[in-house]
Amino acid sequence: MGIEYKHYKSAVGVDAVRRLLGTTFTHNFDRLILVTKSRFTKAALELANSALPVKLELIDLDALRAWVQRAEKTEDYDFELVNIIRSNISERLAVLIAKNPRYLMDIEWRELEYVIQTVFEELGFSAELTPGSKDGGKDLVLTCRISGQDHTYYVELKHWRSQQKVGGQAARGFLKVIVNEEVNGGLFLSSYGYCENAFEMLTEIDRKHLKFGDQKKIVTLCTQYVKSKSGIWSPTSGLSEVLFEQTI
Repeated sequence: MGIEYKHYKSAVGVDAVRRLLGTTFTHNFDRLILVTKSRFTKAALELANSALPVKLELIDLDALRAWVQRAEKTEDYDFELVNIIRSNISERLAVLIAKNPRYLMDIEWRELEYVIQTVFEELGFSAELTPGSKDGGKDLVLTCRISGQDHTYYVELKHWRSQQKVGGQAARGFLKVIVNEEVNGGLFLSSYGYCENAFEMLTEIDRKHLKFGDQKKIVTLCTQYVKSKSGIWSPTSGLSEVLFEQTI
């Protein structure tokens, strides 16, 4: 893109426009803008509106004033609005899942990740949702304080609409992330359960660091969320117990 400014007292004519168009042969511009504080002649405007090999804009003082007025009338973008709407949706979905697990069938995997994030935050964790792709092998990073010490837990969630079960490769891959990044533990959630080989090659020590939950665990978390929001539930034990209860 090429931009040129003409500080003329008189109107900018067609010759100035042609000279600017000539720069496309040496610079390969695909867009040209000619700006002036005065105005353009009729011939210059007609040339700009004709069929040209490059997009050409002529901007005078009146055009600049009009652009500023349009910009001032444009509403400011509310960066938090999307997060507020998403949070409200996640809260309502958590309530629906607590009432009837069949609602899981109509929820996409990313939506469920937002729901689980909302649930854990209500239960007392700080929950960070990782990106939808290239997430480093975990979907949620949970942090909390236990006995005055900071603890970090990873959550991996599999919610395949095909109702596919999780196998051993996925379980071992998640365990590797937990061990390599030296966090306190991990919770693997699968809405449709696990294959028979999912727990093969996991030692007793591995199973202390990594727990597995199915649809029942997801529903339990959502139920605890609903009760907590209503003020009729609070953890009777530490947050790590809340995280790992009803798991295998």
